Amino acid sequence: MIGAIIMLTGILRVKDLMEYVPFVSEKQQQNIKWYLVFHRGLMAFFFCGYLVVLTSFAFHFQIISETFVSIIFLFGAVFVYIGITVQSRLLAEVQATLSGILPICSKCKKVRPVDGDPDDQHAWKRIEDYISQQPNVAFSHGYCPVCYAEEMQRMGIGKN
Repeated sequence: MIGAIIMLTGILRVKDLMEYVPFVSEKQQQNIKWYLVFHRGLMAFFFCGYLVVLTSFAFHFQIISETFVSIIFLFGAVFVYIGITVQSRLLAEVQATLSGILPICSKCKKVRPVDGDPDDQHAWKRIEDYISQQPNVAFSHGYCPVCYAEEMQRMGIGKN
């Protein structure tokens, strides 16, 4: 009974992991989703298996209970392996997404590649565009050329 409760809780909590998939690079998102769905399917299988074993023990169906216990132990190893694989990949991808330094405009939130020219307007891109292309990012703050000029004009400093 405890195994069934644990599996049911796990099935419901997998959706929490799905919330992190957008932080993974686009090329890995489909693999991570597939692993999570497969892992959730195994949890559903175990949940049903625990219920069958519980019922067969309650009604003294020894052959059924022994068979399902054997199957549950066999697939248990696969389940644990896939669970560890999914969580490791997801954490590694999220960590890769959140590493590095990325210059970002404090006003308009446009970003530029680290190797891009800070004075080149075309080097600055919308953050959504950049993140979808570069999975290894973190943020620093500053102004892009347009926002810098506007801010200087607002403060009364700048070219005459």
